Amino acid sequence: MASIEERAKSVRVCWRLGGTRDGARQSAAFTGPPTAARVLAEKAKKLVVAYERRITREEVLRLVLGDDAPKSGDITLAEWVKMWEADRRPINPDAPGLDDIQADTLDGYMQVLRLRVLPYIGHKYLSEITEDVLRVWIKQLKGSRVGRTKKNRAGRPISASTVRRAHGVLHMVLGAAVPRFIPVNPAARPAGTKKNRVGLPKPVPFEGMFLTPSEVDQIHASCDSLIRDIWYVLVNTGLRLGELLVLRVQDVTVEGDEPEIRVRRALKKGGRIGLPKSAKSIRPVSTSTDVAKVLAARCKGKRPRDLIFPCPGKKKTKGAEPTWAENNLNRRHWQPAVAAAMRCDEHPPPLPPKPKRGPRRKLRPDEVSTCGCPGLLRRRPRLHDGRHTHASELIHAGWQLHEVQNRLGHASPLTTLTIYGHAWEGRGYTARLDELGARRAMVEDEAA
Repeated sequence: MASIEERAKSVRVCWRLGGTRDGARQSAAFTGPPTAARVLAEKAKKLVVAYERRITREEVLRLVLGDDAPKSGDITLAEWVKMWEADRRPINPDAPGLDDIQADTLDGYMQVLRLRVLPYIGHKYLSEITEDVLRVWIKQLKGSRVGRTKKNRAGRPISASTVRRAHGVLHMVLGAAVPRFIPVNPAARPAGTKKNRVGLPKPVPFEGMFLTPSEVDQIHASCDSLIRDIWYVLVNTGLRLGELLVLRVQDVTVEGDEPEIRVRRALKKGGRIGLPKSAKSIRPVSTSTDVAKVLAARCKGKRPRDLIFPCPGKKKTKGAEPTWAENNLNRRHWQPAVAAAMRCDEHPPPLPPKPKRGPRRKLRPDEVSTCGCPGLLRRRPRLHDGRHTHASELIHAGWQLHEVQNRLGHASPLTTLTIYGHAWEGRGYTARLDELGARRAMVEDEAA
């Protein structure tokens, strides 16, 4: 007997080879629009019955689908993604899995696959995924919208970086299927061919913010006591926020001629503490005397394994450290500090309207002064821009590429060049342009 089973994204015909109870189980699945898949399944069932179930899965698919039939042993992209994840999911979440992928990084890859890849082409067999399939998928992605809310039902177009990241993750996943399931990676560009073959959007240039000393001081003065030292250490060491928030007393040396910080761990999603981003991120970071004084005051009276920057009011429990939630730190402390630095005492923003009942609400972070008075912050930096600012200061102070790379913990000097290459190129340009302007003025005076 042959039966038809309707599944979430396919219709499947099942039977036993030869029609006996001991015959090998056979099944042929058809994907696509539900009506079309059902028609193909009905056609396949008639073939199985006509051959008295003496027909294999491959023979049924070849007769029904012709040249488009999947090869023996072929699997769908969704099935391969499950296998790929299982192979790379580390037993110990604090240790990297296959290909040195850490647990939180793998979680990020899987989120991209679930949101941007599998809903579009997860039903496709690996052998069916071609450049044409990828081209249609990229076009669909670029036309999609995200961020829909009750107030903004239309949402906003998906960003170019999101589309390129989705393609990059799929490229990695398909590459791992070679040569086990497919001979070549369809997402890879063959040598000597056009660079952008599937219509990827152009990459968005890096938009890191490099603050001036005056801007750094303005923000520092506006920070509340809970994050003032966090900002000061970030902008003077170049640490990542996740590295700073899990520093322990035993990780710093604040005495002697060479005070330093030893980065050994990082804050992961969900508040878990794990290994830093890469092997290069495990590093010593020398500090100035002023930073050492701030750290010394923070370490005073604490035990070696205590956090230097714990979340206030959060108690240490078994298996959980009193770490900050980065979103909470940003929303409740950082954004108000930036907004305070953008407000003028003489020209404050209008007060919110007084409600009929209850107190007047506080000013939102987007409610700032619009006057042109000097001494106000005019930009909205992120906490991570403290790291960019420190790197820029190092470059202008004459540090070499490998020195900046090692201090920031970048896995490759190419990463450092990609982010901060313009800072090396622009070093000394102002003085040279001033010299050029003075020379031009001298020539004009002589001519006169």
